[in-house]
Amino acid sequence: MTLILGIIIVVAVVGYAIFFYLQRKYAQEIVQQQQQVSTIIQSSLNDDLTNMKEVHLSGETLEHFEQTKQSYLYLVNHRLPEISERLKELQEACSHYRFLAVKRELDTIAAKLRNASELQKKTNREIVNLKSSNQLHQKKRQELEQQYQKLRKTLLAKNFSFGPSIDQLEENLSNLEAAFDHYGKLARQGDYLAADQELRQLEKNTTVLAQQIKQIPPLYRNLKNVFPEQLTELGQGAQQLAKQKYGFKQDLSTELTGLQSALAENIIDLKELKLSIAIKRDQEINQQINDLYDLFEAEIKARQTVQQQRPKLKQFIRHARLQQRELLVELERLQQNYTFNHHEMENGRKLENQLNQLEHNFKQTEQDILEGKPIYSAVLLQQQEQAEKLVVIEKQQTEINQSIQGLWHEEKAARQAAQEFDLEIHRIRRQLGKQNLPGLPKAYLEFFFAVSKSIEQLMTDLEQLKIDLAAITKQLLDIQADLDKLAEKANDITDSAALAEILLQYANRYKTRYPEVAQAAQQAGILFNQKFDYAASLEKIATAIDQVEPGAYQKLEDEYYAKNPKK
Repeated sequence: MTLILGIIIVVAVVGYAIFFYLQRKYAQEIVQQQQQVSTIIQSSLNDDLTNMKEVHLSGETLEHFEQTKQSYLYLVNHRLPEISERLKELQEACSHYRFLAVKRELDTIAAKLRNASELQKKTNREIVNLKSSNQLHQKKRQELEQQYQKLRKTLLAKNFSFGPSIDQLEENLSNLEAAFDHYGKLARQGDYLAADQELRQLEKNTTVLAQQIKQIPPLYRNLKNVFPEQLTELGQGAQQLAKQKYGFKQDLSTELTGLQSALAENIIDLKELKLSIAIKRDQEINQQINDLYDLFEAEIKARQTVQQQRPKLKQFIRHARLQQRELLVELERLQQNYTFNHHEMENGRKLENQLNQLEHNFKQTEQDILEGKPIYSAVLLQQQEQAEKLVVIEKQQTEINQSIQGLWHEEKAARQAAQEFDLEIHRIRRQLGKQNLPGLPKAYLEFFFAVSKSIEQLMTDLEQLKIDLAAITKQLLDIQADLDKLAEKANDITDSAALAEILLQYANRYKTRYPEVAQAAQQAGILFNQKFDYAASLEKIATAIDQVEPGAYQKLEDEYYAKNPKK
């Protein structure tokens, strides 16, 4: 019983604490919301709305502002007082612990207050924007009026500098004035929404007119004074150059007439204020006129250079012709005695054809200068090309001439080499003859007679009426290589035979004691005297002696080469 009573007491205490907490919490929220209501009602925004009477509004701007104003006044005069009264009722309900109903009402009121705050901010923004627009339009109206007066003054004071454009410019200025009056009326009435649209178009039109007034005078000045003077000067220049027999690729009369037509077309473009087209055409006319000036200057300079280069080029051609004549004569002469292997004659004839064509073109140009109206820039280019070709021709003439002039020296060197080959093969023959050998190996004799026959063929070829020096050069290289090989074989035979004889004599001291030495000596003798294989004879007897006296062959060989050093 005591436990239950304790629990009841605890629950009662907790319940009381909860009720006390909720009562205090909701009472604070009611106070806060009441303060929000008071803040909005007491805001200076009410005074701002009253002061807006000084800002004259009309049209869509006034209609829109009135809607916002009425919404805000209804909020302040009706909805917020109702919310205030309801909050007072909630204070009474809270004291009677009707917490659930209080909470629902507080949430609803909180949402209404958020909406009220947003409406207050929106109204304030509109007031600020309208005041700002009022100031902005006043400033813009003053700026545009100053700009308009400046444009009007320029058109009145300098209307002569606008040429055919003046009528359309004045019409545009009149339209601009009407638009400015309309804008000013909207701004003064306070219809800022409509005035904003009018202002953007007015600023755009004013900028366009200002740009036109700036761009047209230089364009008209070109059409009125600059270009006509230049075209007159170019026409007179063309006539003077024609009298002096200058030629041109294009028809100057047609080009000048075309430029006159372009001037007339640009006058129309200015009259209709087609400035983008007029500016582009102005640039094209200016470029074409400059091109004609450059063309005249280039032709005059080209003529001066051509006249200076004519005698030099003529002398250059004569020199090349003289060299060509001498070259062909020399080719014809040497062709009787030598075979050309590098197309010297064909190349010489090609140079002849090139020189003939070059001379023909030069003479034709000279005739044109005397009789017609040459295009000197083209003649100058032709002269430059001809001079470059002459340089190449003379270089090739020199190369061919140097090539054929060396033929006689090559022949002389070949004859001297043939004589030296003949002396060398006889020396090799005498070298082996001094050895008094019983005979020579068959392979050596065949190679000897082959080399000897090659030398004889070389001498025969050198005695021909027409010599092929390329073939002779190949023979010289082959024979030299064969002679070197033949001399090496002759030396091998000489050394092998001499060493074999020395070792056969040395073997006599061992024949009685060593039958194998006696047998090797007999076999070596057969190889030496009957088969003439001196290298095999030497190897046979040397092997046998080294078996009974190691190192004997090396000692005898060293002694032999010490007395007969290799050359």
